[in-house]
Amino acid sequence: MSQRHAPTTLFVDFDGTIMKSDTAQIALDRFGDPNWTRIDEALERGEVSFEDSLRQEFATLRAPPETIIQEVSGKTGLRPNFDRLVEYCKVNHLTLKILSGGLDFCIRHFLDNGDWLKFLTIYAPESKFTGTGYSLTFPTPLTVSATNFKADLVRHEKGNGTRVVFVGDGFGDLPAAKESNFAFAIKGSRLAELCRQLNVPHDEIDDFSQVVDALRHGIPQIQ
Repeated sequence: MSQRHAPTTLFVDFDGTIMKSDTAQIALDRFGDPNWTRIDEALERGEVSFEDSLRQEFATLRAPPETIIQEVSGKTGLRPNFDRLVEYCKVNHLTLKILSGGLDFCIRHFLDNGDWLKFLTIYAPESKFTGTGYSLTFPTPLTVSATNFKADLVRHEKGNGTRVVFVGDGFGDLPAAKESNFAFAIKGSRLAELCRQLNVPHDEIDDFSQVVDALRHGIPQIQ
């Protein structure tokens, strides 16, 4: 199948991308170890894998899901026109998958809008509250590198002959953005900065209508 006629899958990050703010960061600031940001710093230095950074951070969260949802609900919301992207994908038979390292119960809470949860596929670690923190189980059996499941899933999708468009914002999104056929990065985000530095093909957005418009008119790099 030619690249032009290959099916297209959109992988979209949740925290800081679909959401205007990072729900996991809000939860960690309120209920986690005050020094949790040192784990993110270790991730950027290459001292810990993406998966292990999430395990270590969420293990410090001392609040059940309902308390975390209540905390974050009043502090952030959906980025403009995500509903438009969902509808565009439905009408045009594009596959839309949420690819997140965030808390799965937060993702389901904010995306519980009409039939969105029936249409969307969510790839995120399954979290289990132990009473003193959260244990995580990452999506299987597609994870092969055990270092960044987002990049693994993008690579797997491309291996099936699918064009992949990725939308994200963070350092942990960089491997997936590099693996994709084309990436969108949130303006002002760490991912946008890194894509510019590393010459990763991308556009910078702050509204999902920009993604819809790009898809409608065709993204040259993936035609």
